[in-house]
Amino acid sequence: MDRFIFFTVIIFFLLMLDVYIWSAFKVNLSTRPLLKYAFWSVTVLTILFMYYPAINANMTLYPGYMVIIFGFIFAAISAKFITAFPLIVDDVFRFFRYVYRLLFVRDSFTEGPPITRYEFLKNTGLALGALLFSVLSYGILVGRYNFKKHFVDLRLKNYPNGAKPLRIIQLSDLHLGSFQSKEKLKNAVELVNQEKPDLIFFTGDLVNNYPSEASPYVDILSQLKSKYGKFAVLGNHDYSDYIGLNTTTPEGQKKWNENFEEMKRIFETSGFDLLLNESRTFRVNDVEINVVGVENWGEGRFSKYGDLDKAMTNAKQNIPTFLLSHDPTHWHNKVLTHPQHIDLQMAGHTHGMQFGIEVGKFKWSPAKWRYKHWAGLYQNKNAYLYVNRGIGHIGYPGRVGILPEISIVDIQST
Repeated sequence: MDRFIFFTVIIFFLLMLDVYIWSAFKVNLSTRPLLKYAFWSVTVLTILFMYYPAINANMTLYPGYMVIIFGFIFAAISAKFITAFPLIVDDVFRFFRYVYRLLFVRDSFTEGPPITRYEFLKNTGLALGALLFSVLSYGILVGRYNFKKHFVDLRLKNYPNGAKPLRIIQLSDLHLGSFQSKEKLKNAVELVNQEKPDLIFFTGDLVNNYPSEASPYVDILSQLKSKYGKFAVLGNHDYSDYIGLNTTTPEGQKKWNENFEEMKRIFETSGFDLLLNESRTFRVNDVEINVVGVENWGEGRFSKYGDLDKAMTNAKQNIPTFLLSHDPTHWHNKVLTHPQHIDLQMAGHTHGMQFGIEVGKFKWSPAKWRYKHWAGLYQNKNAYLYVNRGIGHIGYPGRVGILPEISIVDIQST
C-alpha cells in the first residue's frame, strides 16, 4: 500500500503538470487534433507505466519493448518540465505584480492586451522542451549502443623498467537486465577482442537485480579473450539487495543466498575468475603482478561487503598491484590510506550519469555533483584510480554525450 500511495502522489503531481501546460497551450493544440491526442496519450501511458511498479513489487519484469517505451515517456516528462519552467517563472512574477497592484495601485486592475513576453516564454519553453525530447530520444535510439574505446597510457613507478607493456581492458556496469540486444553485446565483445588484451577486468553490476538477467548472455561473455585471464568483482546491483527480500527471516536469507550462488555460477560459466575479497599473484609478460578484487564497498547508503584488508592478505609486497573495486568512493575512503600500496584501482558505478559533454579533454556531467571521481583517470602521488563510464544502462535506457565505454589501459614503467 505504501508503494501504491507513493506512486499515486507522483502521478498526481505529473497530472497537475500536464494540466498546467495544457492551460498554456490549449489554444494552439485544440485546433490540431493529432497534437491534442498525442499530448493526452502520453499522460495516459505515464499513468499506466507508473502504476505497473506500484502494483508489481518485482520491478524488473518489464518486457524489452516496455523499457524503450518507458525511455520515451521519461524523455517526454523531462521535456514537459523544461517547457513549463519559463511559464512558472513568468506566473510567479505576475502573481507578485498582482499582489503589489492590489495593495498599492487601487484605481485599476486592468491587465490590458495580452503580454508579448508571455508568448515569447511560451515559445521558448516549447523550443527547449522539443530540443530536450529530441536529444533524449537520440540517446535511446543511437547513443546507448554507440560503444567508445578510451585509450589510456599509464606509467607506473612500480612497473619494472624495460618490461613489455601490459594491456588491460576494463568493462563495467553491463546491467544485462536492460541491455536487450545480444547482437550489440557481440559487437562489444568483438571490439574488445580486436585489442588483444593481456587481461580483462570487469568491475561490477553485471545485472540489475537477478542473476537470471545474465543467463541469455553467458555464451557471448565467454567469447571474451585475453592472454592471461579474465577477472571480475561484484557491484551493488549484483547482490539482489534491491528486490525487497527480508534477509532477517530464514526464507529471505535463503533466497538471497541462492541468488548469490547463482551469480557466482554465471561468472564461472562466462570464464571469469570472480574475486570475493581475495587476490591472485602471477606473472604477465615476465612481470609478477597482484590482481586484487573486493566485494562492493560504497560511501553512504551503498552496501559494504568489501573487505580490503582481507583481500590484500596474500598480495605480494612491492610488485604492481591492481585493485578491482566497483565504487570509486572506495579509493579516497579506504584504498589511499591502506598500508599496502595499490598502484591502480579500477572502478565503475557512476555511468557518468549517462548524460553529459565530452569534447577533447573537457568533460562535464551532473555526476560530478554526486561523485568526486566520476569518469576517467585520477592521480594521488603514485596511486591511480580509473573510473569506467559503464557499457550498459539503467533507468533511462540511453546515453547522451557520455557514451558506453571500453577502457584500454596500457601499463608501462615511468
